[in-house]
Amino acid sequence: MKKQWLLATLFAMCVGGTAANAADKPIELTFSTYLPPAYEYVWKPIENFVETVHKRSDGKVKINVFHSGQLFDGYEELAALSRGDVDMVNMTGTYLSGTIPALNIFTLPFLFQDVAHLRRALEAGLMDEGITEELYADHDTVVLGIAPFDPYEFYSRQQPILSAEDIAGKVWATTGSMDARAIQLMGGSPTGMPSSELYLAFDRGVIDGTPRPLLTGIGRSLYEVTKHLSLANFGVDTSILAINRKKWEALPEDVQNLLREAAKQRDNEQFDRVAEFVKDAVKKFESKGVTVHTIKGEQLQAMRDKTAPAVKEWADQVPKGQQYLDLVNKTKAP
Repeated sequence: MKKQWLLATLFAMCVGGTAANAADKPIELTFSTYLPPAYEYVWKPIENFVETVHKRSDGKVKINVFHSGQLFDGYEELAALSRGDVDMVNMTGTYLSGTIPALNIFTLPFLFQDVAHLRRALEAGLMDEGITEELYADHDTVVLGIAPFDPYEFYSRQQPILSAEDIAGKVWATTGSMDARAIQLMGGSPTGMPSSELYLAFDRGVIDGTPRPLLTGIGRSLYEVTKHLSLANFGVDTSILAINRKKWEALPEDVQNLLREAAKQRDNEQFDRVAEFVKDAVKKFESKGVTVHTIKGEQLQAMRDKTAPAVKEWADQVPKGQQYLDLVNKTKAP
């Protein structure tokens, strides 16, 4: 009897010790982003998001971040998250638009007035028209937050872009189907090209121009190989912070709440950083000898008119397409 009691006691101590160790072990999440730390207005909010989660959880949640495409590039991140190869990602909307056409809403030509307009549309529920549910139901992806890149503008190697006519007859490096279609409607020749290839393509005269955010121009030193930058708010891409659905549902409720709160903080910080970045970036391009132009008035409206078929085509193909557009129009500033 004494021997049995001793064995039972030892067993209980082992089980209890194992349970205590398991309780003490932090929740570890693997986070992947293809973006490098040099893309500061995206990277700093991610850093602060991770730090906030760690501090507020008293170290019970540990997020291991892999940047610069160490695990997956921008086009691979959604599939990797869906499979559960990583727990969290910070995806760029354009890279997902082939899989989820509704995400092209953010890069429809000249749709958003500026980043502030994008913010109003998001706060009014733009993602809830169907994008969030599609990511959840079809891709095992829970959206935690969404923030902007700075707007797409026109870089040109030799001649300034001041009107739709200046787009025509030139070769343009594009990122996705939507900006390619818009360039085509204005008479240009689009060719898909990642940002990593832009510098050499400009330097060798392979391309005449590209629509890209100012962040890309600074990060890829495009001021060394282009002479003109034309501001037009051509499109506003997004930075989507997301987590794998199964991982999410396995987390305690308090950790879920913490992640959502930290993600909201990340969104707000990135919006603020983008606004400041645009002011500084324009000055930097000018200091590097690039001539900066602003397309507005009749010339900007003419560009909208020429690219309007791309907006209609999108709305006709995407479920609730017109509802998305109505919400965007409703949130425009007077």
